[in-house]
Amino acid sequence: MKTSVLYIIFYVFILVSICFSNDRLNVILIMADDSAADNYGCYGSKFFSTPRLDALARTGAKFNHCYSEPVCTSSRVKIMTGRDGIRNYVQFGTLDKDEVTFGNMMKNANYETAIAGKWQLHGGLRGTLAPACGFDNYCLWNYPGTSRSRFWNPSFIRDGKLMETTEKDYGPDILTDYLIEFIGKNRSKPFFAYYPMLLVHSPFLKTPDSKVDTKKSISNGLANFRDMTAYADKCVGRIVDALGKYGLRDKTVIIYTTDNGTSRSLTYPYGQEKRTGEKAYATDGGTHAPLIINCPGTIPAGIVSDDLVDFSDFLPTIADITDANLPEVKLDGRSFWPQCLGKRGNPREFIFQYYYPKFKPAAEKHGQGVNGLEIVWAQNQRHKLYRDGTLYALNDRQEKSPIKQGNQNQVELDRKLLQNALDSMPQKAAKLSPVKK
Repeated sequence: MKTSVLYIIFYVFILVSICFSNDRLNVILIMADDSAADNYGCYGSKFFSTPRLDALARTGAKFNHCYSEPVCTSSRVKIMTGRDGIRNYVQFGTLDKDEVTFGNMMKNANYETAIAGKWQLHGGLRGTLAPACGFDNYCLWNYPGTSRSRFWNPSFIRDGKLMETTEKDYGPDILTDYLIEFIGKNRSKPFFAYYPMLLVHSPFLKTPDSKVDTKKSISNGLANFRDMTAYADKCVGRIVDALGKYGLRDKTVIIYTTDNGTSRSLTYPYGQEKRTGEKAYATDGGTHAPLIINCPGTIPAGIVSDDLVDFSDFLPTIADITDANLPEVKLDGRSFWPQCLGKRGNPREFIFQYYYPKFKPAAEKHGQGVNGLEIVWAQNQRHKLYRDGTLYALNDRQEKSPIKQGNQNQVELDRKLLQNALDSMPQKAAKLSPVKK
């Protein structure tokens, strides 16, 4: 009799656990490569076509002040760990093996986990691989065993094995298919998927949807980049449609952002301006990223927030969405999930940024410290203060006009706020391993 009661209790516990797990929201985090906020219709572009992302912004939440790091490794480490680079940046192409990522966090929360796209985090003696970062399922480029091709006839490792591809295979399609397959397999379980896209990084090649531009009104590189942006939007749309097919649309939070600014080789129209990409520079054009969050029935339509969002904020936000336990390490981020729900939340007063550039010209103005290359600054929605004491207005996009100390009340209040922000963070990078001269 006692045994029967124990079995009943056990099965009731299992059923309750299953019901609870099915109520948890799924999360898909998509991060495009080399694409600033001004490359999107919902951020004012009339040149680039992004209808699916524009619809997600219109029917969900859009943040006007989200900031990445200026280059990929810095952004990818920061977004995955919730920690600033001054605590954990090692070198270009390395995610330190001792770091805890949002993949680890979500796996520990009993979520199914997957990653598809660009890795490039295994370099040096301290690098790490996808399974160690909590991803049980992965399809990755720039991963041990792959070669350089990423778009046509791509080189991917899929769950530990090198894929066989042909010249007719387009990498972004394979990766999107992989995630859609993952969604289908795990539609009855809570899941977390991370999609660090290959698009829209150079080389700027034609997509499967590209047509011959007989007018040749713009360069081939820019024409292909525009097509690639449209194709990235299409890939997002395919994922949205798959969620609808499986009845998961209102159970899945979609987050879209980008890792840094647009390629420096491109000049494109924006309003009445001609803007040149500023990837790798610590300017607004190098760091101002789009941020769109959508989940019908949970996130109200039409939310537009001017709150600051830093890349360290993504990990605690995902934890907030899913009730996952935060890693037991020093985090720099804070959740912006309340703002997505239309609440006030706990908005930031500033963002702190640490950047050790591979592209040395980026450090000509404000580089200090190790090899004269460390760039450190704090900013809010109005002003930006470098550790060397130089202050700029944020709308001074190329930072050509430093602001002198004076009697402008708001300027001086911001200067004091941002100086306190700089003073509140470590003065030395904990893990930097620079190449010696």
